[in-house]
Amino acid sequence: MKKIIVHAGFHPEVKREYNGEHIYKVVKIREGVAGKDFHTNSRLNDETVFYGLDNGGWIKSLGNDKYETDWTGEERWGRVEEVEYDEKGEVVSAQDLGFIILRVDRAKGIL
Repeated sequence: MKKIIVHAGFHPEVKREYNGEHIYKVVKIREGVAGKDFHTNSRLNDETVFYGLDNGGWIKSLGNDKYETDWTGEERWGRVEEVEYDEKGEVVSAQDLGFIILRVDRAKGIL
């Protein structure tokens, strides 16, 4: 059985389900140098990873499955992977599919 899983570390207490949102494919990956983030004025990871998406935008990894647009901290993203399970529920394989933008809908419990 295959299932699409969303990894969204901003709110680990809420399990984010995939609801058919558009999955943006990664077309480029680059690593940045440690320093201060312009928007949050907080220290970045020693090696920040940036993902270039098929729409021309870039998102950055903040670590712990936290992703945001590189030009604003307002837009948060979730990493999407397809996981295949065997009949015992054990993971057989996993493949990264890309990223989805996370939208807040408190009425549905989506953070």
